[in-house]
Amino acid sequence: MRDKIAYLLSTGFYVGKLPIAPGTFGTLVAIPLILIYWDKGILAQISISLAVFFVGIWASTVVSQNFSNDDPDFVVIDEIAGLMVSMIGIKPTWEYILIAFILFRIFDILKPFPIKRFEKLEAGLGIMADDIASGIYVLILMHIITKFI
Repeated sequence: MRDKIAYLLSTGFYVGKLPIAPGTFGTLVAIPLILIYWDKGILAQISISLAVFFVGIWASTVVSQNFSNDDPDFVVIDEIAGLMVSMIGIKPTWEYILIAFILFRIFDILKPFPIKRFEKLEAGLGIMADDIASGIYVLILMHIITKFI
């Protein structure tokens, strides 16, 4: 049962099993969570993002061990958490969500310094940490965009 729950959560309710662009589609899973929780204030935003992060560490650790793969492509809970981090403190308009989504995917794919290094962390922490770092980069950009542009 533990393994099935970990698999369900780590794949973003099986979205990560889509044959094309699982990371991109997995990132989309964050949008309903953002739309539900972001109007409840920054504490709720931080809390739900942290909850997804810690659940993600557990679930992706279990799945990566079960499949003997350090970072399976079908694990997308890291992308979900990363986009959520990207939007902390940002009003969830469709324009801002789209900008954050595009920027997050760029940072997640390119992994500028030092994001790539976070992948070397052990098990689920390594799976989650690089996407959280990408999310933090995008979070900074989003605050600049929303305040000055």
